[in-house]
Amino acid sequence: MSSYWSTKSRPHYRSASAGHRAAPVSNPTPQTPPPPFGALLQTLKIEDLAVSSKKFVNSATIEDVEVITSYNWLDKKGAEPTILIPGKPPRWTPPLTSPQLSQDDGNYFRDKNAARYPKHPIEPGVVACLDADPALPSKVDIMACSSTLGNLLRFVRGSGEDKPFRMLVEKVGNTIFFIRRENSPTELIPDVRGYGHTFPEAYTTWEADVKGSCSHQRLLRYSFGGLNCVVRFGADGYISPAGWSAPHSASTANEKKPSVDDLINTLSGISVPSPDIEPSKGTLKVEKAGTAVDQRDVFDLKTRSIWTKLKKDHLADELPRLWVAQIPYFILAFHQSGFFAPNEIQIKNVRKKVKVWEKNQATHLASLAALIHRIIDVVSAKPSRKIELRCCETGKLEVRERLADAGEILSPGVRSRWEGEWEKGALSEKGDPDSEDEPYWDDRDDQLSWDEGSEKDFTACSADDCGYCGHCPY
Repeated sequence: MSSYWSTKSRPHYRSASAGHRAAPVSNPTPQTPPPPFGALLQTLKIEDLAVSSKKFVNSATIEDVEVITSYNWLDKKGAEPTILIPGKPPRWTPPLTSPQLSQDDGNYFRDKNAARYPKHPIEPGVVACLDADPALPSKVDIMACSSTLGNLLRFVRGSGEDKPFRMLVEKVGNTIFFIRRENSPTELIPDVRGYGHTFPEAYTTWEADVKGSCSHQRLLRYSFGGLNCVVRFGADGYISPAGWSAPHSASTANEKKPSVDDLINTLSGISVPSPDIEPSKGTLKVEKAGTAVDQRDVFDLKTRSIWTKLKKDHLADELPRLWVAQIPYFILAFHQSGFFAPNEIQIKNVRKKVKVWEKNQATHLASLAALIHRIIDVVSAKPSRKIELRCCETGKLEVRERLADAGEILSPGVRSRWEGEWEKGALSEKGDPDSEDEPYWDDRDDQLSWDEGSEKDFTACSADDCGYCGHCPY
């Protein structure tokens, strides 16, 4: 089942266009059959949003953007799924000379979060958020990823380029979670070709404190349509502030002289990267490592054939996704048979273009806000607080029963923490007379944090069993 960004995205480095005169793929990736569908409850149509969307015309803009936290996935084949908090995106480190790159080759997961932690794909983001702000559950109306929001946005735009998608929707506490659903958590991207992996391997570097990472995920908080939203997305990299104003050909001159380690990293990046071979297994492991990077320094990266440069507005295609993730910079690299000339690598500040796009899309964005509110009403009315959404036809969004095979979006321990913190926040807002002398929730032993005094050890903890209590014995 395709997702919004799937044909343009790859886990970690999301884009890869077919190279000019690319060789045909002789062994296409087999497709996983879709999981069964639940009973159809109702069908939402774009035209049904015409009236309700009017009330959101003035509020259907993204405001008050802030980064809550971030994390990296470590590339540990066959080991426990491990994240680094806060992690760090790979740094923009263009090589001193432009290498001739090989085409992408290998197997890559469509959804790296699901492949790394198939039981609860959104849970690493929840764990990272609770670490950064334990009171967050009382402040969040919806939690989603750029894929699920992108699918809903594309649905209301009715562009005629719709691809089928499915997502799980569930209410936990007072927060509505939107979870992308592929045919399988370990579904592979079919027919991988182009240079969407080999180019970033050669032009970006995972720094020493996050060495071994394979993906950087960020969690933004912003308001949209009267809702407090938390959105997770993958970032392709970051660049030092001094480097943004410099053209590519001079970017290395504006940075410090490369060290031996930098040169080794650059040379090793030119080789074909290690593909995703197998999913991680076991319970989620959390480590503290990396450095927080300002959202203003983050970029998105796309590679395209030079033959398409004058034929298509590539940036226009990416603006909806850049809007959802509020990414300020866009690197567009054109190649000729794998050679990227320095003057064909463009670093663009797209903040103004994203705002103009937002203004021009006011009607569609109001419909998006109306649709999200409608979904919230539907799932809140269900006794189970669970539904599944399916779009297989332009202009129609099916609301279906969620079958048991979909599993739970959160493990018991993390779910309990999210609901407990929400209840705690709700009582605090109302003012509980019985809690004047004693807090409602004594979380001294359950706080999701890393105690620098080393009184807690999370090595034996897991998301499934205890929600990272810090006191599990070996």
